[in-house]
Amino acid sequence: MEPTDWGLLAPLCLVAGAVFGVTLWLWSRVSGGGARQVAARSGLLVATQALLTAALVMVANKYFVFYATWNDLLGSDKARVQVKQVQTEKGKEAEPSGLIHRTTTALGPHRKGHKPEPARDGRVDRLKITGARSGLDGEAHVYLPPEYFQPQYAAKRLPVVLLLSGQARPQGGPSDDRLAWIRQADVPRAAQTLARSAGHGQPVIYVMTRSAKGLTQTRQPPAGPGADKGLAKHPTTRAAGGGHPASCLNVPGWGFGQAETFFTQDLPVAVGDTYRVPRTRKGWAVAGFGSSGQCAARFAMVRSDLFAAGASLNGTFDPPPGPVTSGPAKADLYGGSKVLKQDNDLLWRLKNLPPPPVSVLVAAGQDSGPADQQASRFVALARPPLRAEKIALPGAAATLKDARPSLPQILSWLGRQVRPE
Repeated sequence: MEPTDWGLLAPLCLVAGAVFGVTLWLWSRVSGGGARQVAARSGLLVATQALLTAALVMVANKYFVFYATWNDLLGSDKARVQVKQVQTEKGKEAEPSGLIHRTTTALGPHRKGHKPEPARDGRVDRLKITGARSGLDGEAHVYLPPEYFQPQYAAKRLPVVLLLSGQARPQGGPSDDRLAWIRQADVPRAAQTLARSAGHGQPVIYVMTRSAKGLTQTRQPPAGPGADKGLAKHPTTRAAGGGHPASCLNVPGWGFGQAETFFTQDLPVAVGDTYRVPRTRKGWAVAGFGSSGQCAARFAMVRSDLFAAGASLNGTFDPPPGPVTSGPAKADLYGGSKVLKQDNDLLWRLKNLPPPPVSVLVAAGQDSGPADQQASRFVALARPPLRAEKIALPGAAATLKDARPSLPQILSWLGRQVRPE
């Protein structure tokens, strides 16, 4: 008979009630100051309190099931349990090596005439990620600063800044590329120079990735809406641009349109499983260029449990337009919901919803049209606990290369918003 069985609980409650009644009936009979009377009253009190307490504890255990068996309670269960990582793909088991593949690259800064030394030069890794939650695959390049490999930082979890590339023009641009943050912005060298300058010495890990257009469908569908349709039949295989999500949103009802889940769940988990990074929001920030600027600001605002800060470089803040697919099978990006579309309008959120406790930097070229106008409006609408700042990018800043002169200022601001552990 286990602790949660009514065959044990019912008699215990009846005995406790009976003893309580007997105590009330005998109390007047054992009154007095003699030793026998005091001992009798003490015995009645102890018995009543012990039985009532036991009954209440057992009833609570029955309701909450703290201990289902006597072995659980006494710690005598010798059974051995092996826990494996389980992918949310139809309940199949997945080995971690099948979800994350890391390789070392030669893309990091190095000294001429010397072999690369991570403890002096830092290192750039390439991560290929299978999105167990989103059903999307992607890749990222991770810059690890020299401090990551130095003994004095061995116990430190260095802060992380997620960088999303994007396009500054509707028709596309060279900055929406998987290596744009390295080839055009030269983030590793800029971070190294910034760390060596006075007053900006905090080392930061930079995770550089392409926009949602760099994501592809995983080989098997995820659990959830659309999973039963199969890859070949799923409409997002015909997405505009070729087999990738149309935006960084989670698209309602589309099993492969979960780009936000990739960037805010699959990617951070992959980085956390691979590197020594903070486990709380205080150590994470996100930034995006062009079309990914809205994504970065939105991730910071709606996922303030994950990010402490966000930065938009030459981005706008209204909801992304466009259908999910091209051709005859077009589907609305918001599933026909005006409320969902409104919810992704960041300027509307600033006016109508409580502001989140994050910091947001908006950077826009002075002659970049809507990006500059919306950046000013965003700052004007911001109110505590949200903090917003604006800086000017040179010219129209159509590419990350154009924005490179302002990059040290932007990286410095992001570095001040995050904390190591």
